[in-house]
Amino acid sequence: MAKLTKAFRGVPDGEIYPIQYKPGDECPPELEAGARASGALAEGNFSGGPGQVEKAELVAKLEAAGIEHKKSWGVDKLAAALAEGRKE
Repeated sequence: MAKLTKAFRGVPDGEIYPIQYKPGDECPPELEAGARASGALAEGNFSGGPGQVEKAELVAKLEAAGIEHKKSWGVDKLAAALAEGRKE
């Protein structure tokens, strides 16, 4: 499954209510077309460019840890913020 780079809401097979997916979450195969159309899906070098999946994962980890960051930061700066936040 591909990873999401943005928040996305969809109804996976077997469910009747939509689920809110976060950046870095795996996208169910049945929702990939909708996620791709909304610009929330990253696969390789398409649309967001290389590193978007890694960036989405770092942003999700920073948000889960409550570490302040800017989504405009690059992968290196996000990784450094995560490492620094874990030290404290």
